[in-house]
Amino acid sequence: MPPVRVTLKPGHVKPVWAGHPWVYAQAIGRLEGSPEAGDVVEVVDPEGRFQGRGFWSPGSAIPVRLLTRRPDEPLDEALLATRVAAAAARRARLLGLPSADTDGFRLVHAEGDALPGLVADRYGDTACAQLLTHGTKRREEAVFDALAALPGIERVIEVAAGEAQRREGIEAATRVVRGAAAEPVELVFRERGFRFRVPLGLAQKTGYYFDQRENRGRVEELARGRSVLDACTYLGGFALAAARGGARSVVAVDRAEGVLAAARVIAEENGFGDAIAWRAGDVRRDLGRWADAGERWELVVLDPPKLAPTLRHVERARSAYEGLNAAALRLVAPGGVLATCSCSAALGPEELLRIVAVAARRVGRRVDVLAIGGQAPDHPTPAAFPEGRYLTCAFVAVE
Repeated sequence: MPPVRVTLKPGHVKPVWAGHPWVYAQAIGRLEGSPEAGDVVEVVDPEGRFQGRGFWSPGSAIPVRLLTRRPDEPLDEALLATRVAAAAARRARLLGLPSADTDGFRLVHAEGDALPGLVADRYGDTACAQLLTHGTKRREEAVFDALAALPGIERVIEVAAGEAQRREGIEAATRVVRGAAAEPVELVFRERGFRFRVPLGLAQKTGYYFDQRENRGRVEELARGRSVLDACTYLGGFALAAARGGARSVVAVDRAEGVLAAARVIAEENGFGDAIAWRAGDVRRDLGRWADAGERWELVVLDPPKLAPTLRHVERARSAYEGLNAAALRLVAPGGVLATCSCSAALGPEELLRIVAVAARRVGRRVDVLAIGGQAPDHPTPAAFPEGRYLTCAFVAVE
């Protein structure tokens, strides 16, 4: 039976040839065959030269995500298992993960580990996975088996990914798929020496934001002797870093009372229960109000939720980021530092700095860039895939 084949349009070959793993719908010139969701398809250029092989996602803006560039490499369940094992081995070899201080980290980072459609994080002895395409979802048993076979993993949990899966037409529920788990399920892990217990019901993404690990380390270095505001604290990662770094005072803010309660317990179990003041608040509503009331901090961390999930949301997100950064800059005491983040690939470092510059001009501040941080190295991306570099954390001095 001849393979199902996708032929690229002229003018759309070079990015794929150079290593970009996505084939956009508008790049497809011809489809030979009638693939079903999750079927394997070959991608060729207009002259018929092989470019790669991936899974078919009908109705998606990205109908094919490439998993192999080798014409002699079958795209089957054995390949998925090999890639999962290779991803874990790569982190052990290059990053020393897991370690005595950190056993919570990104285990499989989709395109960065040549496994588009699969994201998996490790939490101690537990692996949490999200299956984001029809191709990976159809082969979920092989994926779960591969994760369960990794050294130290005793339990695998599938975590529903919400909107990302709905866009693909995938149905998924959060559930334990390998191993046993008592109710309620908690994710227990260490990061940079801190111990976390995260109730699965409060989990974001697969459970926690491991991508900010190195930026939390930089905040820890900057915090000594300063008053610190962690404006979108979630489970207190930046607040804990600031407290251990010797901050004079720390205020941590989140709008969800349940999240704040869990964060407070985590801080107490790490010996920083008295070092952090917890405040319920919505940054979009309250930052400006606090500035009007004269509140000031010497280090402000602003890490809002993703405001630009796709390029079509950029204009709306730009305005929202500008307003948030203007309010945050008013809260920074002269001579202080703002650490401001964007987790939207559509708003990269240069765009975020433009937003901060405009916001600073609006509120009469001068800002100078101290450092630019990105996602932690357990979140690798192909060099030809700028869409994968989604996290920016800009550290700016404020005068």
